[in-house]
Amino acid sequence: MASFSYSFYSIDWCSLLSWICLLVWLTILGFYLISLIYGKMHLHKAVQREDEEKCVILPGVTIAKPLSDLSDPNLVDNLASFFTLNYPTYEIIFCIQDEAAHELINVVNGLIAKYPDVDAKVYTGAKEAGVNPKVNNMLNAYESAQYPLFLISDAGIRMNEDTLMDMVQHLTDKVGLVHQLPRMMDGDLRFSRVVEKVWFAGAHARVYLSANACGINCMTSMSCLFRKKILDEEGGMRILSSYLGEDFFLSQLIINKGWRVVLSSQPTGQNPGLSTLTSFKARMMRWMYLRFAAMPLLILFEPLTEHICLGPLTSLAAQYLFNIPFYIFIPVHMVSWCIMDYILSAVIENGRPAYSVFSHIKAWIVRELMILYIWPNVVLMREVSWGGKRFRVRFGGKTEKIINGDSHALIHI
Repeated sequence: MASFSYSFYSIDWCSLLSWICLLVWLTILGFYLISLIYGKMHLHKAVQREDEEKCVILPGVTIAKPLSDLSDPNLVDNLASFFTLNYPTYEIIFCIQDEAAHELINVVNGLIAKYPDVDAKVYTGAKEAGVNPKVNNMLNAYESAQYPLFLISDAGIRMNEDTLMDMVQHLTDKVGLVHQLPRMMDGDLRFSRVVEKVWFAGAHARVYLSANACGINCMTSMSCLFRKKILDEEGGMRILSSYLGEDFFLSQLIINKGWRVVLSSQPTGQNPGLSTLTSFKARMMRWMYLRFAAMPLLILFEPLTEHICLGPLTSLAAQYLFNIPFYIFIPVHMVSWCIMDYILSAVIENGRPAYSVFSHIKAWIVRELMILYIWPNVVLMREVSWGGKRFRVRFGGKTEKIINGDSHALIHI
């Protein structure tokens, strides 16, 4: 015991912790380099044009479009982009959550009438299979799908004509699911929109691309295409209704069954008409809450990936180990990462970003500062709001719906 005690207290803990901080900093730098190289090599490849004979044998695709309301001014344009896809065989199933949303129903029916050559239909009213409102809303589409491939596409997504073809071409023999890197389209480029663009093409893309390059499960279901038979073998889409983070559990199920999950070469076109810092903050908090609930250890490690947290810690390590003053290290650290995120943004945008360098700097600083508010508040969160309803997520991702305004009255489905 005495020998152990002597060994424990004889360790230079300051040096050890300093080297750990430096190692984390170098690891984050490594992830950035991987994301930059992988993004440059993988994204924005030209879509291979199929001849008429190959087009005949391409599998049909069912596209599910879950809709809740008509509040987004870009909704009609976004939906219209799915009627002009350059793909031989597909159907669009619009799933409208509220049967009384007559104005939304009329808008969708108007688009269907405008494009009579496209196979499209509308289902109203969500089924109550579980707590996830998005999954509940898509069940009608899933259970009536007539094709072997199923595409989940959120209401705010705008598609290029060749995007579906690109995704199907990535669905090779051993691939079970193809997803897209989330990207915010330019829009009106108000400041809140630029903040979202900077985050999605910077900090978020760094993790998303490096994880996919390393074979780590990192997928969002805002736009993903998968083989329907894989999910059918496990009971269908209903098995995902117990999770708010259905995207992670969908991709993990496919991986567990021996299939690969790959990234499309075209990023997702997120095109919401309404973009505010408040809505962006709420979105980030909801996503972080779901990540922490599914993988609790992230509560400790995720802040270390944020430059505003990692910079001061690494500066102390650099000063202790190499006598580099913190007032030199921190500015160099922050400026360097701001520049590197701009370079990564150019890769994601396939060219120079539409906003100015000065706008990038302002948005980057605001997003970094936001994490100082978001992280501690998410740690203290015991429930999350989504679609006007309140939920509590247990460790492992199982979700419970809060009813009757009582935070202790929970229904587990």
